[in-house]
Amino acid sequence: MKPTRIMVFSSAGTGLSTLSRAFARFVEAWPGVMEISARTGEDLFDSLQVDRFLASLPQYDRLILLLHGGKASCPFFDRLMDTRGELWTYIHPSDPEELELSQEYSTDFGAETYDEMVLYLKYGGQENWFNLFKRLAGQDAAEPEPQPCQALYHPRLGLKQDLDSYLKALGWDSEALRQSGKPVVGLWFGQYSYLDSNLEPMDAVIEELEAQGAVPVSCFYRRYPDPLLDVRDTAWVVDNYFSDSKGPLIQALISPMMFSLAMIRPGEEKKLQKLGVPILQAMHLLTNRDFWQSTVEAVTPMDVGISIAQPEFDGNLITVPAATKEKGQRDPLTGAGLSRMEPIPERIEKMVKLALNWARLSRKSNQDKKVAIIFHNYPPRNDRIGCAYGLDSFASVRDLLARLKEEGYTLDQVYEDSRELADLMTSSLTCDQRWLTYEAMAEKAADRAGAEHHKPWHEGLPDKAREHLAKDWGQTPGELFVHDQKVLINGVINGNVYIGIQPPRGYIEQPEKIHDPYLAPSYHYLYYYRWIKDVFKADAVMHIGKHGSLEWLPGKSVALGPDCYPDLAIMDLPNIYPYIINDPGEGTQAKRRSYCTIMDHLIPVMTNADTYEELAQVDNAILDYLQASSMNPTRLPVLQKQIWEEVEKANLDKDLETTWEQAREDFDGFMERLHSYLSEVGDTAIADGLHTFGTPPRGGPLAELTTQIVRLNNGDVPSLRQTVCVEWGYDYDYLLANRGRPDPAGNYPTCAKALEAVHNECRRIVLCVVEGEEPFSEDVGPDLKQVYGFLRETLLPRLRATTDEMTNTIAALNGSFVPPGGSGAPTRGQSDILPTGRNFFSVDPMKIPAPAAWKVGVDLARDLVERNKKETGAPPDNVGMVLWGGPVMRTQGEDIAEALFLMGIKPVWNSRNGRVEGLEVIPLKELEFPRVDITFRTSGFFRDSFPNLMELLDKAVLMAGRLREPLESNFLRRNVVAESEELAKQGLSPEDAWREASLRVYSDPPGTYGTGLPETIDSKAWEKSEDLGEVWVNYGGYAYSSKGYGLERRDNLKRRLKKINLVVKNEDSREYDMLSSDDFNAYFGGFVCAVKAFSGIQPRAYSGDASDPDRVKNRSIQEEAKHVFRSRILNPKWIQGLMRHGYKGAGDLSRTVDTSFHWDATSGVIDDWMYEGLAQKYAFDKQMQDWLKEVNPYALQNITERLLEAISRGMWQADPETKQELMNIFLDVEGDIEDATS
Repeated sequence: MKPTRIMVFSSAGTGLSTLSRAFARFVEAWPGVMEISARTGEDLFDSLQVDRFLASLPQYDRLILLLHGGKASCPFFDRLMDTRGELWTYIHPSDPEELELSQEYSTDFGAETYDEMVLYLKYGGQENWFNLFKRLAGQDAAEPEPQPCQALYHPRLGLKQDLDSYLKALGWDSEALRQSGKPVVGLWFGQYSYLDSNLEPMDAVIEELEAQGAVPVSCFYRRYPDPLLDVRDTAWVVDNYFSDSKGPLIQALISPMMFSLAMIRPGEEKKLQKLGVPILQAMHLLTNRDFWQSTVEAVTPMDVGISIAQPEFDGNLITVPAATKEKGQRDPLTGAGLSRMEPIPERIEKMVKLALNWARLSRKSNQDKKVAIIFHNYPPRNDRIGCAYGLDSFASVRDLLARLKEEGYTLDQVYEDSRELADLMTSSLTCDQRWLTYEAMAEKAADRAGAEHHKPWHEGLPDKAREHLAKDWGQTPGELFVHDQKVLINGVINGNVYIGIQPPRGYIEQPEKIHDPYLAPSYHYLYYYRWIKDVFKADAVMHIGKHGSLEWLPGKSVALGPDCYPDLAIMDLPNIYPYIINDPGEGTQAKRRSYCTIMDHLIPVMTNADTYEELAQVDNAILDYLQASSMNPTRLPVLQKQIWEEVEKANLDKDLETTWEQAREDFDGFMERLHSYLSEVGDTAIADGLHTFGTPPRGGPLAELTTQIVRLNNGDVPSLRQTVCVEWGYDYDYLLANRGRPDPAGNYPTCAKALEAVHNECRRIVLCVVEGEEPFSEDVGPDLKQVYGFLRETLLPRLRATTDEMTNTIAALNGSFVPPGGSGAPTRGQSDILPTGRNFFSVDPMKIPAPAAWKVGVDLARDLVERNKKETGAPPDNVGMVLWGGPVMRTQGEDIAEALFLMGIKPVWNSRNGRVEGLEVIPLKELEFPRVDITFRTSGFFRDSFPNLMELLDKAVLMAGRLREPLESNFLRRNVVAESEELAKQGLSPEDAWREASLRVYSDPPGTYGTGLPETIDSKAWEKSEDLGEVWVNYGGYAYSSKGYGLERRDNLKRRLKKINLVVKNEDSREYDMLSSDDFNAYFGGFVCAVKAFSGIQPRAYSGDASDPDRVKNRSIQEEAKHVFRSRILNPKWIQGLMRHGYKGAGDLSRTVDTSFHWDATSGVIDDWMYEGLAQKYAFDKQMQDWLKEVNPYALQNITERLLEAISRGMWQADPETKQELMNIFLDVEGDIEDATS
C-alpha cells in the first residue's frame, strides 16, 4: 500500500522537534504507513530552494502550513497557493489573519476533522502530534488532550500548579523565605518552550540563580488569549505564581519572552505595575552562536522587532542575550533543519548578577545604599560639565540630593542651590586638563586608585580588550588622569552619594586618533566605572540627562557580548537614566547598550519667540507704513527710506536677499514679504529656560507650554489655534499663507496681527484654565468646548504629574518597576505621551513607515521638488539624505516615506496589523516627477535600530534601478547604468559592477557611531573645510546592502558625492533645530561639506520643516540658520531664559557659539552679522559679561576663544576693534581662571 505523504511547512520551525519525536514513535509502531517531509522558513532561504519546494508538491497527499505571522511569514504564500492545485491543505489558525487564510484555503474548513485537527495542534505536545498522525493515517486515536497552559517549573521538580507546593519542594514556605532575606527572582517563559522540550536556556538561568544564592520562582504561561484553551492572563500568573497573600514575593523578574503584552493584550501590561519589580529582558536570539559572537551586527531585524523593541513597550529593561538558535543535524525522518535555543552561560551569569543587584535595591535600607550620580561633559571643558539637553542638570541633581536626604539616604550635606553644587564640582578634579598640573589634579581628586585596584581590573578584562587598549593607550594604567601610577577619580563624595563626571571619550585627548572610529575608551574610562563598583561600592548609578558617551562606545549594535565596551564599563550596575522625552532615538540607544531604565523628563517650557529690539522696531515701522498708505500717501517715500535704513541696520536685507534697488521697485510687495518673515520668526516656538527634573511648570510658564502643546491637533482633539480662528470667522490656513497681507475681516492691520491676536486669545484661555477660572463668558462651539475639557481634564493633570519624574526615580532606587510610556515631541500633537517619569518606549520597527507618515512624507517630497524647481528650473536628480533614528521614531517614518516617494516606490502594508510587508513600484504614468537618485547617510543608531529599513531602502534602490524606463524619467537608473559601465571597464563582472554602482545606503563602520566632525573641530585638528569632508567620508564610507553589512566603500561614496547637488535633512519639531547640538552639523553640515570637498561645488541644502505635519515646507540651510538666529539665538527672551539657570545656562550659551562655528566650518552659513550678534550679546554686553564671570567664567573664556578662532580662520571678517575687544575679554577671563585655579 502506498504510504500517505505529508509536507509540513513551519515558517519559524516551532514545534518541528516535537513533531519529529512523535513521528519517530509512529514510524516505529506503523512502518511504511506514512512519510513526512518538513521544511522551515530558514530551509527555504533563496528562490532556488523555494522553486524546488514548490516543484515537489505534486509528490504529496497533504500539505500542513504552520505560519507564525500570517502571509508575511511565508513570502511565497501566494505562489504556494497557486501551485498546490488540488492538494489537500490545512493552514493552522494561530491568529485572526491565519484564521481568514485557513477559511479560504483549508480543504476541510468547517468539518469535524478540521476542528479536531485545530485542537490537536493548539494543544500541542508530542502526544497530540502522535495521535494526529494516527488520525491522518485513518486509524483510531485518542481525542486531543489539553496540555498545561501555565505551570510553575523547576528542572529538579518538574511542574507544580501552585506556589506553596513549589516552594515546599524547594524546602521553603513564603513566610520563611521573606524572613530569610534571600533574593527571590522570578523567571517566566512561553508555553511553547515547554511543549517543545526546549528548556535548556531556562534551566541554565535557574541554576545560575541558585549558584548566586537566589531562590528562583520559574513558570511558563501562554500569553495569547484563546477561547479553546485554559489560558490564564498575566494578572493571574502574577497573583498566583509570583505573589502570596502579602503581595509580590519576587524582587526581580527575568523574561526571555518575545513580543509585547501591550500589543497582544492591550492594557494587560499594566498588571506588571501591580507586580512592581524590574523586568529584565533576556533575549533569545534567532541568530546562531557563531553569528552573534563573530559579528557586530549580532542580531536579525526580527530580533530587534520582537525581542527588543516590542518588549520595551511593557517596560522591560533590555539586557543581554541568554540564548541563541542553533541548528542541529537535519532530521533523518522529515528532512527538516531542526533547531533549538541553547544557553549562553557567560551572558546568563552577567544577567543574573544584574537581576540580583536590582533585587538588592528593594532589600537594602536607604541609609546603607550607595548611589553614583554621573554628569556628562562634552566637550571635556569646565564650561560644559553637566551637559544635558533641555535640563538644568545642577538644579535637578541638587533637588535629587535633597529628596534622597528626605528618603533616609546618608549625605553629609544638601546644597543650598545649584550654584553651590556647580562651584563645588568645578573646584574639584574635572575632565578639563588645561588649568592644572597633574600634581594639582591629584590633590583635588576624590580618590586615587593604586595598582592594588587597577592591576586586577586590567587582568579582569578580556584579552581582546586588553590588546585594543594597549594599541590605543599604551600599557596599563596609561597616562590620562594617572599620577604616580594612581588613577585619579574626579568629582566629590557626599556621604553615600558620589557625584562625578563621566571621563572623556579620548579623541580630544588624542587628536591624532580622530580618524579611527574604533578608538578604545581609555584605561581611565573603564577603571572609573570599576572604581564606582568595587571601591565606592555603588548599589546603583544615575547618568544625568541626554547624553553621555557610554552607550556610544564600540561594540555590537545590541545584544552585547563580554568584549563590548559599554558592557565592560557598566558591568552589572543598575543604571537609572533621566532623559528628555522628545529623543526616543538616543534614549533607546542608552536603554539597549547600557541596560538602563530611562526616566524620561519633560521638555523645557516652550513659548513664542515674539519680535524684539530692532525686529520689533522694523515691524512697527511696517505697520506705520501700512497706515500711511491709506491715510497719508505723501509720507510713503520718506517712510520707505527710513524703513530701509532700519532693515539694513538689522541686517534683514541679508535675510531676504534683497537690495534697496530691488525693494523700491515694488516696495509694497517688499513690505508684505518682510512683515510675513518677521511674523514667522515671532511665531516660532522656542524654549524659555530649562527643565528642572521633577518640577512641573506652574502659572504663566505652565500656560505657555500648554498653549504650545494645543497649537496642533492632539489626536481627535482639535487645534486650539485653529478652533479660535473658526470661532472668530477666520480661515487659519489663509492667515498662515498671507501673513503680510491685510486682514480680510478688517479687524487687524494684517493677517500676521490677526494670528498674533488668535495666539494671545489661546494663551488667555489656557491661563484661565490653569488658574481655575472660567475662560468663556458666553456659549462657544463644540470644538472649543472639547479643547477646554481636554485642557482641564487631561492635559493639565498630565503636566502637573511631572512630579512622577522624582517619585519614580526614588521608586527605581528602591528596586521597583518603572512604568512604560510613549516618547516623542509633546508640541507636535503628542500629548498622549505625558506624563513624564516613565521608562519610555519607541516604535515597532516593522510598522515603519506608517500610513499617516506616508502622507506627510509625500508632502515633504512634493515640496522639496517644487522648491528645487523654483531654484533651478528642474526637479532634483542627485540627492543626499540624512536619516536619524530619533525622528523616524517620533514620526513613525516620515523621512522614509519621503525617500520612497522620491524614488517612485511605495510601501505595501498588512491591512490587519499595519506592518510593512513589501514595496511596490509607482507606475511611470502615475509619477509626478522623475525617479530621484538618493544617497543615504544614516546614523549608527538608525542602522542598529532599523536594520529592516536599511534593507528596505536598499531594496527600493534596486527596484527603481532595474526598471526598464527612459533614463530621463529615472535618474537613479541613469546613474547606475553609467556607473556600472565605468566599473565594468575597470574589470568587474557586469553583475558585481551593477551591485557596486547601486550602493546607496551608507553609515558608520559596524560597531561604531558618529562622524568624527565634532571632535575634529573642537580639538582644532583641521586646517580647511576639505579636511572635514575627508573625516566625514572616513567615518561614513561604509555601505549596507544585500551584498554585505558595513562594507568599506569610501571610494564609492566619494564617487557619489561628486554628483550630488542637493542635500536634505528633515526636522519634525521646533523643540529642536539645526543649531541645537553639534550632531546636526556633524551629519547634515558634514554631508554638505563632503559634497563640496569632492565635487568642488557647494550643493543646495534644504532643511525640511515638518513641525506642523499638515503644513510642511523646505528651507535652505542658509535661511534656516538665519531663522534660528533671529527666533532663538539672538533673542533676549531665550537668552534670559537660560540666564535663570546659572552655570548650566551659561554652558548652553557657550555651546551655542561652538555649534554656530561648527556649521560655518562645514557649510559657511554664519554671516558676519551673525558673528557680530554673538559677540555683542554673549561677550560685549556688560550685564552678560559680569553674569558669566560670576556663574561660569569658563563659558566666557570659550565664547571669546571660539569667536577669535573664527576671525583667525577667516570665517568672520571682523573689524580690528572687535577683534581687540574680544582678545581683551579673553585674556582677562583667562587670567581670572588661572588665578582661581592656581
